Amino acid sequence: MKAVIKRILLGSLALLVLASFLCGCGTSPAPADPQPAAPEEPDPGMEEEPVDGGTTIRIDEEAPQEIMSDEITGFQVDLFLENRWHGDEEHAFAFRIGADEQGVLQAMEENTGAKAPADEELLHALQAIIRDYDLVKLNGLYEVTAGLPPEYQERTLHVDYASGEQLEFTTNNEPAAAWAEEVYTVFADWFAEQGQEALYPDPELSTITRFRLEYLEDGLLTSCGAIKVLEEDAIDGERNLLNREIYDMEAEQSLEDAYILFPADYYTRLTEILAATDLVRNYDFSYYDPQARDYGHHDRGYYGMGDKAAGEEEEDREDLMVDLYIEYESGRRLNIETRKASEIEGLRPLLTELLAYHESLF
Repeated sequence: MKAVIKRILLGSLALLVLASFLCGCGTSPAPADPQPAAPEEPDPGMEEEPVDGGTTIRIDEEAPQEIMSDEITGFQVDLFLENRWHGDEEHAFAFRIGADEQGVLQAMEENTGAKAPADEELLHALQAIIRDYDLVKLNGLYEVTAGLPPEYQERTLHVDYASGEQLEFTTNNEPAAAWAEEVYTVFADWFAEQGQEALYPDPELSTITRFRLEYLEDGLLTSCGAIKVLEEDAIDGERNLLNREIYDMEAEQSLEDAYILFPADYYTRLTEILAATDLVRNYDFSYYDPQARDYGHHDRGYYGMGDKAAGEEEEDREDLMVDLYIEYESGRRLNIETRKASEIEGLRPLLTELLAYHESLF
């Protein structure tokens, strides 16, 4: 506004000078040219808008880089996680822990409405993440880039401790950050223990329509699934039969190779067995490889069933193998091929039940 007023005054002054020149006598000295207006001073109360792509960095030098307390009394972070979601592909989470009017710590996730009194198990698990990923080294940091897509825009982690110490930093969101995924896992599993599974994806409710299992252990390869036989091997004219074979790899001979008609409830029973496990969710959550930073985790034989830490490599076993294919009526497919001992150990309860069910049919 000040600049506009200045331009109006200067314009008026120029007209007066011109009129004086035209109407005055020729002996009068010409007036001096007006001096250009000084640039307008910025309003100290206004902050410049960051330019798209520009990064603003501020560091609170007084923020401690070491926190002595382990007792969390408050926790707050908003996250967008590319490889974790709730409901039908909802990737945004708002985790909170704070005292209610009675002073009781309450844990909640605002987008799903999950809420329960926080306990030591939850608080200790969150502190373990802070410790394991050395997040306190980011205390006091503000590093934000303007103009990023919503899933990369700034997020703030704020933690209060019983000692009065605080941890707080603000950075661009990383949708695949390992520590952030672990925060999700801690909250989601803890709420599930309280009987609230709202932080999990919607379960697969359709019926299995195709199934095939091959399992190698102790030199025996067990295969179960549908197979189409020759006309002369049909049962009651049906060529699409359920097969179970046990093959001795060392002797190179079949110990059992049996065929039966499909029980009427075969796929329904398989669906029930799978529904009682976390296989589908673990499968969906395990595509991303945090070490390689790509989506080749399945190609490397990892499906979220084992207990290996992120990035911990494991050699394939020659004497162990699982090849499991499942297709649902919805179109969802699970294709698990692994020789990782940790993955097979994680799958063992499911494998035991599947093998026992097929054995009961034959």
